[in-house]
Parts: sequence; structure tokens; C-alpha cells
Amino acid sequence: MTRIPLVQVCYVRLGTQKMEENARFATEVLGLQRVPSDNGEALFRSDSFFHRICLTPGNPGEEIVGLELPDESHLGPAKEALLAAGFPVREADADECKRRFVRAALITEDGSGNKIELVTRPAQSGRRYFPSRDAGIVGLQGVSLRSTDLHRDLSFWTGIFDAKIQDRVGDVTYLKMDGRHHRVTLYPAKRKGILDISLDVESLDCVMQSHYFLRDRQIKIVHGPGKETASEQAFLRFEGPEGHIFSYVHGMRNVGDNIRPRQFSPTPDALCAWGAECTDIPEFTSEAST
Repeated sequence: MTRIPLVQVCYVRLGTQKMEENARFATEVLGLQRVPSDNGEALFRSDSFFHRICLTPGNPGEEIVGLELPDESHLGPAKEALLAAGFPVREADADECKRRFVRAALITEDGSGNKIELVTRPAQSGRRYFPSRDAGIVGLQGVSLRSTDLHRDLSFWTGIFDAKIQDRVGDVTYLKMDGRHHRVTLYPAKRKGILDISLDVESLDCVMQSHYFLRDRQIKIVHGPGKETASEQAFLRFEGPEGHIFSYVHGMRNVGDNIRPRQFSPTPDALCAWGAECTDIPEFTSEAST
């Protein structure tokens, strides 16, 4: 069977019980542009797309990752392949598609139970992206997911869909979709969920400037500044009001299609070339990668 192509990580949807507090964090701290919405959700831009992050009323553990398919012709084959492999899947109704600003969507889960939406034709904005603060954000880089069943998750990402394993640190697995080193990272964990939402910024200076900005405002920094050994991207990870982890990243290396995956030992240096260590988030420690 031909694997289903993935274009990009399109958006994330985050449940919240503190809508306005999280909305202020998204604009005043993250530096995203808020998009007007009349359906009780809060939408935010980071680039030319109509939205990249959506806050929706609900439990903070209700998290969804949207992935773009090339066009509608892939929806049928994707649904058949998911059902054949035993993954739950259904077609989104018209209201669900309207809320997501897409033409069509399939709603499914990976092997760990992380909610995934496969969408076509996500809306672009006709207006220039105008950030709420000068954080240097240029787009949504990708996401990190907790994996409670790495084998089954890899059958989802690389068996049904065409994501490729780029590198591993212990069992931490970097998945490639395009010319960048990775767009999705799977971290072994005891529970499901989005571990980290990465926002690409213009320069290393932007990462370091935000480090001082966050520190001065007593925003909890959980990891970094650091530099991923495998991808070579600088990162700064910090915590939002309800425990969601965001990161500013820059400098991820580009890779070709014929580069073989590398296996790094599960050591602190393999996770961060600068030696930054995380003690609060178990999945970001070297012990969790074994």
C-alpha cells in the first residue's frame, strides 16, 4: 500500500478552563496575533495561515493536532487504511470543519490515543501577520507528543502515513515530513498528550531575548536555552498558565531524503549539545528516553 502523504503540522487545539488568562498569555507572552472569533473559541496566528493555535473551552487535557493532507483525494484512502489497521476514525461534520477553517477533515487517534485531525485546504489569511509583540515568530515549527505505545505510534506515522524516522535519542524519535530535520517528535511517556508546541523564530538572538523577557516576567522556563544535538536547533521551553509547554526554536538543519537515521545514546549530551537539563518534565530527561 502506498503511504498517505503529510504536508505539514497545520494547527493545535488546546482545551482550557481559563480562556482569557490563556488568551492574554498567547498575545502578551508568546507574541501571537489574535483572530476575531464569535464561537467561544480563541484563535491565534503565527504566520500567513488564518490560525495556528486554537483555545477551546474544555479540559486542559483535551488536545488535538491538525495535519494537512495534499487534497481531498487522500481522505478516502486514509480512512480505509486507518480502519484496516484498527485505528478509530470518522469524518468531521460541516460545523467541525467550519470551526477549524478547513474544507474537509478526518478525526482519528494514534496508537497512544493522541487526537489527530487530517485536514484539507486549511484557510490562509488575506492579511499580513502582525504579531502582538516582537518575539520574532515566523511560524509553527511542529509538536512533540507523548507516546505510551511507541511501536503502534510508529505504525501510524510511518506505516499508514509517509513520515520518516530521521534520528533517535534512545527511544525518543524524530519524524520528518519535509526538508526539515523533523516536524513531530515522539517521547516515551506514561500518559498521552501534547508535550511541546514549537514556534520558529527568526534568529538565535530572538531565542535569547525571549529568555530574558520570560525570566523578567517570572514565566516558568522548564528547559533551556539549549541546542538539540540531532536537529541542531536552539530551543527555549516554557510553561503556560495550565501546564501547556511552548518553545521558541531556531536553526533546525535541513536534511535530504537519502540520509539514514542515526541512533544516539540516551545521555544528556545527546538531548542537548549545550548541556541544558530539565528536571521538571520527565520526558525531557535522558532517563525517560531509554
